[in-house]
Amino acid sequence: MTDHSISIRPEVGMLNLFPNMKYQPWYALGELVDNAIQSYIANRDALHDVEGVGYKLKIDIEIDRINDTIVVRDNAAGIAAADWQRAFRVADPPADNSGLSQFGVGMKAACCWFAKKWTVRSSALGEPESRSVTFDVPMIVETRDETLQVEVEAQSPTSHFTEVRMHQLYRVPQRRTLGKIKDYLGGIYRQFLREGDVEITFDGAVVSYTEPEVLEAPRWDEPEGEVHLWRHDVDLRLESGRRVSGFVAIRPKGQQATAGIALFYRGKVVTGAGEESYRPTVIFGRGNDFRAQRVIGELHMDDFNVTYTKDSLVWHDEEDDFLEALRSDLESGSWPLLKQAKEYRSRKLEPTPEETASTLLDNVVSSFVADVQHDVGNGVVLSFEADPAQRVGPSTTEVVSADRELSIDYNGIKWTVSFALMADEANSDWLSITESTDAQHRIIIKVNQAHPFMRAYCELPGTELEPVYRVAIAVGLGQALARQGGAKQPNLVIHAANQLLRSYLSKKV
Repeated sequence: MTDHSISIRPEVGMLNLFPNMKYQPWYALGELVDNAIQSYIANRDALHDVEGVGYKLKIDIEIDRINDTIVVRDNAAGIAAADWQRAFRVADPPADNSGLSQFGVGMKAACCWFAKKWTVRSSALGEPESRSVTFDVPMIVETRDETLQVEVEAQSPTSHFTEVRMHQLYRVPQRRTLGKIKDYLGGIYRQFLREGDVEITFDGAVVSYTEPEVLEAPRWDEPEGEVHLWRHDVDLRLESGRRVSGFVAIRPKGQQATAGIALFYRGKVVTGAGEESYRPTVIFGRGNDFRAQRVIGELHMDDFNVTYTKDSLVWHDEEDDFLEALRSDLESGSWPLLKQAKEYRSRKLEPTPEETASTLLDNVVSSFVADVQHDVGNGVVLSFEADPAQRVGPSTTEVVSADRELSIDYNGIKWTVSFALMADEANSDWLSITESTDAQHRIIIKVNQAHPFMRAYCELPGTELEPVYRVAIAVGLGQALARQGGAKQPNLVIHAANQLLRSYLSKKV
């Protein structure tokens, strides 16, 4: 084993700034994914020569929350000896910055954002040695030492890999964040995953991207007309000469959480991945506009620039011009896409799928309680059954049904509240409430997805419907408590509300 050294100038104090950057974990990890992909692209032919036609770039990400470690490995071409000095100096870009490795900041910023200490070990294809170096950031900043020792070991010239290992994490991704990271990585790198020669795994699971369906239907104002695939190819040239290309489409069923346009830069999504969808008002409208739930798209913005964290575009004051050109393009021709997204309604009943309804109910009830039992004050204690899922199979009228059950202690009396979503066109009520006649204090609350009010305002499943279902639970339980408190006919309120919601209040102004 031989020792060498590298300089990490400029001023090492910059390393102490990176932990305070406004990063997201998926974009920070993405910096290391970018390096692997760029190494593969730059050395594609040589890698296939060594590994054969079946070679695939594999990037493996592991997060060990117990041992406070993140490891990212890849089988790309490694870091060449000639690049070691540059690779570890901040803001020293590669000679060829036309790919994903552009600013010479990404790996250093990402690793220092995640961890106090990190190590890079790499073997470059065609070189007989592997190298490793360790950054102990607090020590580097304290000593102001601008040189790091590099350990060199003999290695086969056909060996090629890079391993980045981060220790003593500033921020350990929590369980919920782990799922988001996997989903975001799939969305961000969807183009490379589609091409089939890149594979990313996250904690042992293969990262993937689910392609959205596209609406096939006639125009909103010609229900018996020609069926059209609502996908519009975009190819715009702005006044500055910058080109924007891609597509915008309409989903068959709305889902606000995943609607929006993804903006690509050099094959990577830099704006509009996951829950951070790009939904400018001029294209998607406001509030409950159906465009905000149905419109999707992918646009390639390679003629623009990106921030050095590669998580947003630099617009050069052209965003408004771009959006106006895009809006005009999407409203033109015989198949105006934005008008269709806003006005089209499916003529057949499309009830909430049982699986989607079940997930939605999980979200509703999970907000009621943090643990098995939770005191919310005023004598009310909520508890949630350990096994809440009690799915009811579809009948001839209830096309879909999903149930959840809550137990509520109110002033010493335990109420069992069953809440269900259903889709029943034969039922004219929006809200149905059944109270037990025995001493069990049980109440059943049903919300009808097929009701005109739901079809007009809440047609599409998604997290934005949760407030509606919470109000339904509150109204239903309120009726039961009012009856117990001495009210003679509390059901008249629900009866009148159902009639109003079916007539006046289900019509849009």
